[in-house]
Amino acid sequence: MVQNRKKLLTDSQANKVTYGKGNAKKYIVVHETDNTRSGADADAHARLQYNVNSRSASWHYTVDDKEAVQSFEHTWKCWAAGSNTGNNEGIQIEVCVNSDGNYQKAMQNAAELVAKVMKEEGIPIKNVVQHNHFSGKNCPRNMREGKISWSQFLVMVANCTGNTQQKKPVTDNNKYRVMTGTYSTLQAAENVLDVTKASFWLGSLH
Repeated sequence: MVQNRKKLLTDSQANKVTYGKGNAKKYIVVHETDNTRSGADADAHARLQYNVNSRSASWHYTVDDKEAVQSFEHTWKCWAAGSNTGNNEGIQIEVCVNSDGNYQKAMQNAAELVAKVMKEEGIPIKNVVQHNHFSGKNCPRNMREGKISWSQFLVMVANCTGNTQQKKPVTDNNKYRVMTGTYSTLQAAENVLDVTKASFWLGSLH
């Protein structure tokens, strides 16, 4: 389990780099630091925030391949997501990409941290989103480029929560055709695609 450590800003410090308290805590927003410099780990970024970051930016957690460091309690509305909704309703997690760190391990630690915050705040996995979701920014960049895909990351999170149901792999070599049709409305077509409302006619191709 990832080690969690707190290096919290005081209220007077936090008021300088946030929108104050009252975070609705509906989302968990995943970022990457995009800082590849050697030594740019979670502790370094936490110290940057503790010394009151000169940039107009703030986030709740920084996580690397060794630990997660918390800079703000969840109630603070940090400047990170690029939109009012993202900032006022999101808990922000920055994942380190420093060149002397292990990216794969950092992402596993991030998944464990996300699962922990989900449990603490009752946030569903559908509300675990990328920074890109709110602002369109290419962040988390490495994940969006497929170093670890977003879908893979969500599976990692689900595995950490213990609530995932893995589908059994398909082991046969059969091929099937899904028989559909033409429908007068979009709703009618969608009903056919919903396996809880309609049945499929499957025809073997072999």
